[in-house]
Amino acid sequence: MGRTALSLLLSFCAFLAGCSNQDVRVTAYLSEDLPFPAAGSQTRIGVVTKSSPEEPLLESEVRRKIEWLLEQRDFEVGPVEDSDYLLTAFFAIDSGRTVIKSYPVYEPGTTITSHYFTGRGRWVTRTTFFPGRTFYEPYSYTYFTRHLVLTLYERKQWEQAGEKDLADVTVWRARAISRGPSSDLRRAIDYLLVASFEYFGQDTGEQVQVTLPASDKRAKTLREHYRTIKP
Repeated sequence: MGRTALSLLLSFCAFLAGCSNQDVRVTAYLSEDLPFPAAGSQTRIGVVTKSSPEEPLLESEVRRKIEWLLEQRDFEVGPVEDSDYLLTAFFAIDSGRTVIKSYPVYEPGTTITSHYFTGRGRWVTRTTFFPGRTFYEPYSYTYFTRHLVLTLYERKQWEQAGEKDLADVTVWRARAISRGPSSDLRRAIDYLLVASFEYFGQDTGEQVQVTLPASDKRAKTLREHYRTIKP
């Protein structure tokens, strides 16, 4: 097997094993007209979550994680009806896409030497060379796409705005996406949250890639700590 084929196989095995980094692509927008709340100003933010496929218990878990992330940034959290701002979170995972590809395998040439006895009573040696060839081995893998959309509104303006006017009352918005072989949205959401909150209150200007190791300490802390948060 050639180096190219070996490299492809190693990359493929790493992909399937989930041992590669978590690559999250984030695009964040910040309103030029509406002020973003200042940390430490006793500004209260209410959080609402929604998932697809719908999973109410996971929605509650993600809400608690987001509230904790806000508190770490010196924001107060509370019920939506008593908040100054509303932060909505929609997250989802698709049913997966299977891709079929192939990798080259080189079979080296061989030389065959044969000996035979002629009718004239002599031994003759004949060497035949068979050239190498390259053939392609197929393989398939399935990957899943995970989404997270965070949107921050000024609550009173949000209540007064119609559905078509929500863009006019949006203070900040971030969209995060990642792809990988795992269909475990409960685990993947931690990386999406960590990557998105790197740009909380910021405008990325373009889509940026946030690479997190599978053992990222922030994701691990978020995962382990949320159970200590009071519902």
